[in-house]
Amino acid sequence: MQNNYFRKILIFFFFFIVLWGKNFDTLLDTLNQEERWITVNYLNDGSRFEKMTLIGKDLYAVKVSKKTNIYPNYIRNVIMKLDRYGEFLSNANTISSEVLKITNDYVDGFQHIQVSLPFFSDRQYCFRMIEYEWSKDSNNVLVDWYLLDKEGDYASFIDQKDHNAVYLNIGAGSWSAKPLDEGHYEVSYRLYMDPGGSIPDFLTQRINAISIINLFQDVLLEAKRRMKVQEQQKLSSPENTTGLRSYRF
Repeated sequence: MQNNYFRKILIFFFFFIVLWGKNFDTLLDTLNQEERWITVNYLNDGSRFEKMTLIGKDLYAVKVSKKTNIYPNYIRNVIMKLDRYGEFLSNANTISSEVLKITNDYVDGFQHIQVSLPFFSDRQYCFRMIEYEWSKDSNNVLVDWYLLDKEGDYASFIDQKDHNAVYLNIGAGSWSAKPLDEGHYEVSYRLYMDPGGSIPDFLTQRINAISIINLFQDVLLEAKRRMKVQEQQKLSSPENTTGLRSYRF
């Protein structure tokens, strides 16, 4: 009788872990918690790197954050413009991105990543990005994304891609911006990604850490550049306050 009881508990726990990995809402909710993050170190540019242990997972979730004066909507717009990633990503020579679908609610994309490690296959995945209207009254989330199942809507598309690449099924990320003092924000990016295949856990953790830091820095640099360009355009094109119509000949 007691053995059956423990067996039921083990079966329940097993299915909980499986469903937890597949349920992106649960994964995103976990990533967006604030209490369980542990600071690992601080980077030279002032960014803070943190990790979180997840139930039933061998890998950590990772998070990088930084105080900045970049207005959050610029950051959100950089992230959502998937077709422009090649213009600013520092690893653009090893990653290719494609837009699969754009709707009023989400953007679906595909990425293929070349793995430079010997004896390891490339990685590829489809994912969905959802943007949010950021304001001080929101939950501070700018963009959520999660991986799409290989056998889902894009199964035929994936079948035409690299058959030797490992397809990633479990992963999600979230960008957020917390208002601080006037004109400053704490921008954060949280990530959990299982790269699949036979990459050792310690190496996977190292890859995830490097990847999230590089992407975070690339996005902030590009957002800062675009904000500066727009500010310069406003300065060079002052509003007509005379009430008179201007003409060009």
